[in-house]
Amino acid sequence: MERGTYGYIKHRQSFLFKMTLACAAAVALLATIGFIIWRTRFNLLMIPSMLCVLPLANYLASYAAMAKYHTPSEELFAAVKAYDDAGMLMSDMIVVDEKGRRAGLDLAVIYKNGIVGYQGNEKESRDRVEITINDTLKSRGIPMRIKVFRNFNEFTARLSDVPAVIEEADARKISLAKDAVKGVIM
Repeated sequence: MERGTYGYIKHRQSFLFKMTLACAAAVALLATIGFIIWRTRFNLLMIPSMLCVLPLANYLASYAAMAKYHTPSEELFAAVKAYDDAGMLMSDMIVVDEKGRRAGLDLAVIYKNGIVGYQGNEKESRDRVEITINDTLKSRGIPMRIKVFRNFNEFTARLSDVPAVIEEADARKISLAKDAVKGVIM
């Protein structure tokens, strides 16, 4: 599943959790088999067992980083489904700034004049999202800006002015903006 699509966070968390369990099982299995065969913890199977700890730590750290973020509800997604069908919607985003700080962005509609975003979590930094994405768009020469709303009614009211259709002349600009946003999300 691609970053920025609905359900990505849930799918990615599930994948990372399963891989963490698989690596932990491999470590335990190799260590146990080595101990049973040689009756000592200093055996040949301890080397691959220890090497399996590295991907285990990587998957576990990635899972922990994504643990507090969630896929938006189906009701929210249904309200903007027309934009997804038109290829204008990005969803399930964790924006990472240049210092590695993260902030969630539930939904974003990219249209010819800019980006309208929705962030449902009041504890997240709206400014961090706006600054990070605006700086990325500016550095890539894309003349757009993002405005993030925390109130879903305000978000949908702003979208009432945005047609859910991409005109041929604007398709490339929207595609470039989507690629730029994908560059700052995990």
